Amino acid sequence: MSPADDPDALADALADKLDVADDAPDDAVEAVTIEDEPEDDAEREALIAFRERLTEEGIAVPRTMSANGGEPGVCLRFLRARKLKVEKALKMLKDCLAWRTEHDVDAVLNEPLDLDEFRANAKMYPASYHGRDTLGRPVYIERTGSAKFADLVKKLGHDGFVRMHLRAMEYQSRVLLPSASREANKLVSKMCNVIDVGELSLYDTVSHSEVLAVLRKIAQIDQDYYPENLGVTLVVDAPWSFTTAWSVVKVFLDTKTAAKFKVLGGGRAGVEKLTKIMGEGRVPAFLGGTCRCDGGCVCCDPIVGETVGVLTKEQLEYGCFHTETKGGAPPVTTGDSSSIV
Repeated sequence: MSPADDPDALADALADKLDVADDAPDDAVEAVTIEDEPEDDAEREALIAFRERLTEEGIAVPRTMSANGGEPGVCLRFLRARKLKVEKALKMLKDCLAWRTEHDVDAVLNEPLDLDEFRANAKMYPASYHGRDTLGRPVYIERTGSAKFADLVKKLGHDGFVRMHLRAMEYQSRVLLPSASREANKLVSKMCNVIDVGELSLYDTVSHSEVLAVLRKIAQIDQDYYPENLGVTLVVDAPWSFTTAWSVVKVFLDTKTAAKFKVLGGGRAGVEKLTKIMGEGRVPAFLGGTCRCDGGCVCCDPIVGETVGVLTKEQLEYGCFHTETKGGAPPVTTGDSSSIV
């Protein structure tokens, strides 16, 4: 049986391929980092002023935050999140650094996941990374409507659920996005999320106080500590009740944030909109497209069926990935998961 047919053998192969050597030279990481640049004079002036304030405060941007976009990328993300207001951006960054230290965020990728536990969790929360969209952004697909949030929160606890989310966010910023930038030979700094609402009941979700609390906490973390990470969230297969609720909720969001969420209609028109963003042949069959990845585009794919070993190839790569950080250095990645066999 080949590794491709044996999920345990594939997991071992991925673990071996994704190990980071303890003696890996630091400059090997720096050589593949594509740095962000100011988009105009206003950003350029704000960046100069922001760096001066960092020097005055004795603040150094940790390399675990600068794997994609480099040091200027970190500065510009926080500046853009605060509309180039230097002091507000400085406070936001200082709060983020304190939070990362308090919760030991730099260490979340130090160890691989327990694959048996990951498989069990994935059945309750089916999702997977799924290549790149037409702009080169990494794609994350989540079958939110089939997720058993209450069961998973009960199993992991509030802190465990948040920690699970943190690992995914660090993987995106330190592994997926740098890999996408190298493939595109330009900076790719944002994600494309596809949320399959399906049979999700907003009432059932918000009626569980524990679920609502943890979802609010995650939303706050993403807003405060991972600014400018989201490119677009495509909400698909949304029932009338969700569409109605969203029309009310988006009124309370700023224009920039609300513009990143696109609630797509169903039928052919919805598939065409998905295809325009995800790319020809990249929309999963369960969303009305033609993509039928071996074993499914996500685990528990309702069209293809359950993936052998539950996890997709990209989930296995994520689960097996780990790095021994050296002096705060970001991890070295092998690139697109399609190269893993």
